[in-house]
Amino acid sequence: MDESASTSVIPGGESAGQFDAACQQVRLMTEAQCAVVIVIGGVAGSGYSVTGSLESQMLLPDVLEKIAHTLRGQLAKKLQ
Repeated sequence: MDESASTSVIPGGESAGQFDAACQQVRLMTEAQCAVVIVIGGVAGSGYSVTGSLESQMLLPDVLEKIAHTLRGQLAKKLQ
């Protein structure tokens, strides 16, 4: 992993909003109710964007926790 990548999330930080256009494009292309874009170590920095209805966004904490749990298990297997 690139050493410049980090897991810190700073609301309103320097990367705030710079990924909104990409996130909106993903949501429109997929005709989704909600989309999330996460960028780690991009040329424009790191950050995330969420677009969509409030009702859809309210599902995200649970969805992200499930993704994190699954990904940790997959990565643990690969590192063995």
